[in-house]
Amino acid sequence: MADRYFNPFQAIDINVPVEFHEAFTRYCQRSADAVIDQSPFPRMVDLWFLSVCVAARLGLEPADTTKYDTRKIIDGSIFGSDPWRVHQLMLIAIGKTGDVHIVSEPRKMMTLASGLAVAGLPKVIEMLKDGDAEPIWNLSDAVDSLLRKEKAA
Repeated sequence: MADRYFNPFQAIDINVPVEFHEAFTRYCQRSADAVIDQSPFPRMVDLWFLSVCVAARLGLEPADTTKYDTRKIIDGSIFGSDPWRVHQLMLIAIGKTGDVHIVSEPRKMMTLASGLAVAGLPKVIEMLKDGDAEPIWNLSDAVDSLLRKEKAA
């Protein structure tokens, strides 16, 4: 079980395009008095990770993050508190590349994940805004709908 706490992303910063930074400020709980209905993500990594997963689920191609002016939101040590995310990122990388050896290249995996996050962020932001309810309920309905749909071919 030693690999349970293995974090190959420990020394890798997670950046997002500056244009999306406001969404992280708005939808992530940055203070003790945050209202969960308006800011449904406890941490920035949660919004980032959902964006990766949504992009993977929809079969989106990773965005080229080098084309953006980016800003650091978190560092890779965050995955130490949620080791299951490390495994999920590895599985997504294998699924997207078809190459199991990518797990030995953390920077390549994180580049892929960051590209997926950038591709998925607009969709997640749309999910938060699309509907007549508070962002958390709009998101809940959209994720439920997304999970019920067949994966795009």
